[in-house]
Amino acid sequence: MVFIKERCNFCGECLVNCQYIDLNKDQAIEEMRNLVEKGDSFILLECVTCYACNEYCKAGANPFDLIAKLQEINNSLGLSDGGKKMLEKQFEPYEFTLDVKNEGPLMSQCAFLFDHKEFFEGKLFENLTLIGGRSVFCNLIYLHTEQYSLIKTRAPMIVSNVEKALENFEKKELICFHDECYAFFNKYAPEFGVEVNFKVYHLFEYLFNFLKEHEDQISPLNMKIAYQRSCSMRLTPEKDHFLDKLLNLIGAERVDREYSGVNALCCQAPLMGLLNKRKLGRENQRKNIQDALDAGAEAMIFICPTCYDTLKKRCEKNDLRAIFITNLCRMVLGEIE
Repeated sequence: MVFIKERCNFCGECLVNCQYIDLNKDQAIEEMRNLVEKGDSFILLECVTCYACNEYCKAGANPFDLIAKLQEINNSLGLSDGGKKMLEKQFEPYEFTLDVKNEGPLMSQCAFLFDHKEFFEGKLFENLTLIGGRSVFCNLIYLHTEQYSLIKTRAPMIVSNVEKALENFEKKELICFHDECYAFFNKYAPEFGVEVNFKVYHLFEYLFNFLKEHEDQISPLNMKIAYQRSCSMRLTPEKDHFLDKLLNLIGAERVDREYSGVNALCCQAPLMGLLNKRKLGRENQRKNIQDALDAGAEAMIFICPTCYDTLKKRCEKNDLRAIFITNLCRMVLGEIE
């Protein structure tokens, strides 16, 4: 996504609602003007890259993308050249050359094909063709690391790689395991001027459709859950309704709590690592988990593997089960407990 200057009316709502920076309306308007007109503000130093301001902006101006772009220009997060080079190399895409055999609809595993194999097991994946790795990795991780330009630079190759993978498929469709990949193919790549000639499906949509087709195999969970909304779901909130339909189908009740929906707290991974704000991150994790417990949740559900890895131990320490969304679906199919 790109910042659309013409849509910004300097209402200040994007910054007033920030959960990490305390600004009144006048201050928020002033700092937004500083960002747009001067290309600098203390906001660039304090931003924790949770993407929330994009969702707060009712005009659809995408203020976070302006912040992320300016963070790179100003080196606001203070990354060393060596650190940036290492991050740049870590996910550098390469040209996709494999002849992919059509064994069912194509799903991108993003970069999680090796270290999260347990999320790709069971009936949900038996009739899918899986691809993953750096060749199709969306690169939206660089929204967190002041390397915004890499996403645009690499977009043509990544889209082209998926098109090559789809050459043997009659239906030019891609299911995205990771919600960031969905945002990349559905919004970032097109807005960067890269034509995407295949249809993209969100994981929530795939899971709901699969279980609806196999409804006779479902055993309702009768479980109260809290949902850890990932930062990247801020980029595609229009897909949230599929989670509601999915939970209703499988008998999982989402508890009513403070840190939910637009008011969700991110998992705090950027604060615990790159931003070196561990004390604040720990306190927000504590508040998030306690909020779920106070609302009566038996488990916390995740769509993002990074969120899962970041919060799993803290959830379990507080007797709150941490369950990835695909494993939740496997539970209703009787594959796991």
